Amino acid sequence: MRPDSIAWERAAEVRAAADGWGRAGAIDAPTLEAIRNVYPDPRVTPSAVWRVLTAVMVTAVVLCSSGAFALAIRPREVGLSLLLWVFGAACVVATERLEVSPRLARRGAAGAAAFWGILLFLGGLGLLLHEILAIRGGDALRLFLLTSAVTWAAACWRWGSPLFAGLSAASLFALLAQMPFGRALWVVAGVVLTGVAGRRLDDGALAPSHRRAATVVLLAAVAAIYVALNVYSLDNGLLETLRPLAPRRIAPSGVLFAGAAVATAVLPLGVLAWGWRSRRTVLLDAGIVLVALSLVTLRYYVHIAPLWTVLLVSGATLVTLALAVERALRRVPGSERAGFTTDALFSDDRGQKVLQVVAVAGTLTPAAGAPASAEKSFVPGGGASGGAGASGKF
Repeated sequence: MRPDSIAWERAAEVRAAADGWGRAGAIDAPTLEAIRNVYPDPRVTPSAVWRVLTAVMVTAVVLCSSGAFALAIRPREVGLSLLLWVFGAACVVATERLEVSPRLARRGAAGAAAFWGILLFLGGLGLLLHEILAIRGGDALRLFLLTSAVTWAAACWRWGSPLFAGLSAASLFALLAQMPFGRALWVVAGVVLTGVAGRRLDDGALAPSHRRAATVVLLAAVAAIYVALNVYSLDNGLLETLRPLAPRRIAPSGVLFAGAAVATAVLPLGVLAWGWRSRRTVLLDAGIVLVALSLVTLRYYVHIAPLWTVLLVSGATLVTLALAVERALRRVPGSERAGFTTDALFSDDRGQKVLQVVAVAGTLTPAAGAPASAEKSFVPGGGASGGAGASGKF
């Protein structure tokens, strides 16, 4: 990322934290204003809804322009690859120009242009690899996935988008699934990425967006480890289905099946314990999701009740547990115990903004047509005609 962009991001993080302190009553208005003066943020930040709409408009412009050129010149696969690369390069240049301007950096156009720039480049690469007959299908797929992982990672490092980090991690694990012993590679790569990303969550040397990208990589790595060790995934060969022309699957042995069953039960508890000790809500949320998936897996092998009953009881249990924990914390003096509290102190409103975007996007649908009125409906029985004093019926 550019040094100016990093400085702007750090100032925005400090101002957002100060706003949270102000809402919680930890600081007064003069202190809040002093913090704002010390950490100015020159970037213009519209609402989340406006940024989404701007990204949609940029998407429409890119797709319509590239599609119009493709229909006009009708190139072959190699020519279409070059055309996609030209438009991808134009999107990358536009992103660089937008990122420089404080007025345009956070309007949504830069992120959309960067996304389509990388996607068009990968699309052109895929067409080119398909056209080159010297590269076999499996090798072409692995080369494409390797390029995708590296490209998305470079884009994340340059522009600081957590989405690009997630796409890079997804490409990497898709690549490992094409290799022999892909399941073992998923576990090894997941453990390595978990260790690397976990140490970068609070690294002050990184930009705030890079730390958020590390969080996305951490969640992707934990999910990959769980999928690789899940007993249902092992029993049904879910990872092996990602590999084209894979050798015939062999049923897992009893020892391997039992080990996967134990890992399916233990891994979610380990993630929950990690989240409890580190006081990270994202790990606690991930652990809760993994526990729910493990319960569904248990229901698949042990038919204790219908699936809807298991899900209903699990949800009711989680709600009851949350209410019990909140009630216990409120009874403690200060409403705090071991670092946990019921007060949402210093929290930002990113989650609320996401819900606002979803709600507004749900309203962007065509209005229902009004039913035809009775006065304009068809009435049988003929009509009337006439003029210049004459009249008649038909």
